[in-house]
Amino acid sequence: MATIKDEKETPIVLRADIIDMGLLHLLESRYIVVVEKRGEDIVFELYKK
Repeated sequence: MATIKDEKETPIVLRADIIDMGLLHLLESRYIVVVEKRGEDIVFELYKK
């Protein structure tokens, strides 16, 4: 399960339970992706290229 928190300012934040490498590759084609673990969640911060 993943949720997206889209704020008017960058970055876009995506929280997920697991890392799907296909999704990560797709995101990296459009965004600069920063991945980190926060508590029990994996957090993707997406910055526009």
